[in-house]
Amino acid sequence: MTREEFDDLVHAVEKRFANRPAALRWRVVMLAALGYAGLLAWLGIVVLISAGFYALMFVGDVQAKIAFAMLGTFIFLGGGYAVLRALLVKVTRPKGRPVTRAEAPELFAVLDSLQAELRSQPFHQVLIEPVCNAGVVQVPRLGVFGWQRNYLLIGLPLLDGMSRDEMRAVLAHEFTHLSREHGRMSHWLYRLRRSWQEMFNQLSVPRVRGEFSLRPVVVKFVDYFWPRFNAHAFVLSRANEYEADAQSARLTGSSNAALALLRLNVVSLQLDEKLWPDVLKLANEQPAPPSDVFRRLRDGIRAGPSAEEGGKWLGEGLKMTSTNSDTHPCLTDRLRALQVAPENLVSPPAQSAAEALLGPVLDAVREDVQKLWAKDIEKKWRERHARANALKDRLSSIEQAPAAAVDVDRLWDKAIALLDLEGGQAATPLLQEIITLRPDHVLAQFHLGRLLLEENRVEGVANLERAMELDENCLPRACELLHQHYRASGQAAQLRELDARMDRHEKSLAASQAERREVKASDAFIAHGLTEAELQTLRDELQPELRVLRAQLARKELKHFPTQRLFVLCVYSRRAWHGFPNKDLDRALVTRLSQKLKLPGRLMVFSPTGSFRALASKVAQMPGAEFFCRQR
Repeated sequence: MTREEFDDLVHAVEKRFANRPAALRWRVVMLAALGYAGLLAWLGIVVLISAGFYALMFVGDVQAKIAFAMLGTFIFLGGGYAVLRALLVKVTRPKGRPVTRAEAPELFAVLDSLQAELRSQPFHQVLIEPVCNAGVVQVPRLGVFGWQRNYLLIGLPLLDGMSRDEMRAVLAHEFTHLSREHGRMSHWLYRLRRSWQEMFNQLSVPRVRGEFSLRPVVVKFVDYFWPRFNAHAFVLSRANEYEADAQSARLTGSSNAALALLRLNVVSLQLDEKLWPDVLKLANEQPAPPSDVFRRLRDGIRAGPSAEEGGKWLGEGLKMTSTNSDTHPCLTDRLRALQVAPENLVSPPAQSAAEALLGPVLDAVREDVQKLWAKDIEKKWRERHARANALKDRLSSIEQAPAAAVDVDRLWDKAIALLDLEGGQAATPLLQEIITLRPDHVLAQFHLGRLLLEENRVEGVANLERAMELDENCLPRACELLHQHYRASGQAAQLRELDARMDRHEKSLAASQAERREVKASDAFIAHGLTEAELQTLRDELQPELRVLRAQLARKELKHFPTQRLFVLCVYSRRAWHGFPNKDLDRALVTRLSQKLKLPGRLMVFSPTGSFRALASKVAQMPGAEFFCRQR
C-alpha cells in the first residue's frame, strides 16, 4: 500500500469513527481477531495434516504404522517450527542504566503514586539512557501473542532539562499507556500494534536464500492485513496520545503538562543543533571520547539557550504539522487539545528533575550512562578521528597545490573536506561557487540544498529539486529532507504531494528492477554508446582470453530510469575440431568475464548457444555491435 493510499485510509477511518471511540476500538478488535485467525490458520493446517497421518496408523501393517507415525511427527515438528519461526519475532531488549528502588526512592515514590492513581501495570525495570526522551518499551516474549515485559526509559538529558513537576507530567503520560484508566482494550491494542509493526518490519527484510520456511505465505497475508489493521490502530493510537496528555494534565495540572511538552521540544533542539554537534566536533582533535560528555551537556542545558535561540527553536516546534508517519500529534495540536496557549520558556528550572528524583545516586548514574554512551560510540569516534586527520592532510595538499584558473574538482574536494571537518557554514560558499561554475554538479546542488534547509532557508528547495532532476538516485534522500522541511514549516499540501512523488518513485524503482532482472530476445536494444577509449579498454581485457574469437555489444533499452545502462555482451568462442560447442568451457568463460569486465552500468555476458541464440541474433543486427574480432 502506498503512502497516499494509507493516508486516504487513515482519513476515511477518522471520518467514519469521529466521536465514536468505542466503535473504533471494537473495529480494531475484530481486525486483530482476523490477524490472529489468519496466522493461526497455518498452524492449524499443519496440525490437521499431521493428525491425518496419525489417524492412518490405525490401518495397515506395522511398517505402514511406523511410516505414518514418522511422517506425522515430521510434519508436526517441521511445519510447526516453520510457522512459529515466522510468528515469534524477536524484539531487542532496550539498553540503559538500571535504577533500583533503593538507589532512587524519590523517583520510585513518584512512580508508585502515579501507578496507584492510574491503576496501571508496574514497570519491570526503569532504565536511564543517554537520549532526550522518555518512553515505554514492551518486549513481547511470545511475539504477536504478547506476554509483555515493561520497561520505562528516561533520558538523562531530559531529567537535566526539566523540573520535578514537569517530569512528573511526562511520567504520568507514559503510565497512562499502561493504565486501566486508559482502558484494558486500548492497552491491549496499543501493545498489539507495536508487536505487529515489529513483525511487519522484520518480515520486510529479504529472507536468506535457500531458507526453508512458510515465511513467503505469511508475508503475503501480512502485506494485506497490516496496512488495514495499522490504519485503524493508528487512529486509535493517536487518540490514546491525546488521552495520555489529558490524564497527565488531570494529575499534574495543565500548566505542568504544557510546560513539559514545550521544554521537551526546546531542549531536544538545543541538543540536536548545538550541544551534541559541539561534542562530536571534538573527534576531529581527540582520538577517544571525553570522559565528561554528560556533565558538559548538563551544564549547557542548565545555562539554557539564548533568547534568540529559544525563540527560534520554540517557533520551529510550533510550526510543525502532524503527519501519518507518527502517532504523536505535533506540539501545536497537543497544546490546543490541552486548551493551553504556548508561552516562552523563561529559563531552566532552579532544580532539575535529575537532582530532585535521583538525589545522591545521580553522579553514579551519570558516570554509568557516560560509559554506556562511550562504549556504543567508541568505534565511530575512532573512525571519525582517523578520517579527520586524513581530511586535514588532504585539505593541506589542496591549499598548497598550484591554483588552476577554473578547477571545479579541486573546489569540490575542498568543500567536502570542510563540510566534514568544520560543518556547513565553512563549506557553503564553496558549494555556491561550484554551482556557479558547473550548474549540473549533482552533489554540490544536493549538499547546498541540505545545508540551506538546515538554516530554514527556502532557497534550498530549488537546489534539491535540481539535484533530483539531474540524478533520480538522489530522489529518496532529497525527498526525506524536503519532508522534514515541509513538516517543520507546516506545509501539509506539499507533504501530501511529496508522499505521492515517493510512491511513484518506488513503483518505478520496482518496475526498473524487474526490467533489469532479465534480458530476452523480444526486448528492444540500442547501440552501446561507449567511446572508442572505453571500447579499447574492453578489447584489452578480452585479448588475453584466447577462447574468445569475436564479441558483440549492445544495450537494452530501458523504459524506467533510462539514464541507467544495462549492457549485453555476446562472446563467440573457439570450437573443437568436431564443431560442437563445449558447454562447460563456455559457461566457465561467461562466469569469468562477468566477474572481470567493468562497464559504466550493469553487464550481462552470454554465449550464442541454446536459449541465447535468438538474443545473439538480435544483438548482431545492431549497428556497430561487433567491436572485437581476433585474427585467426
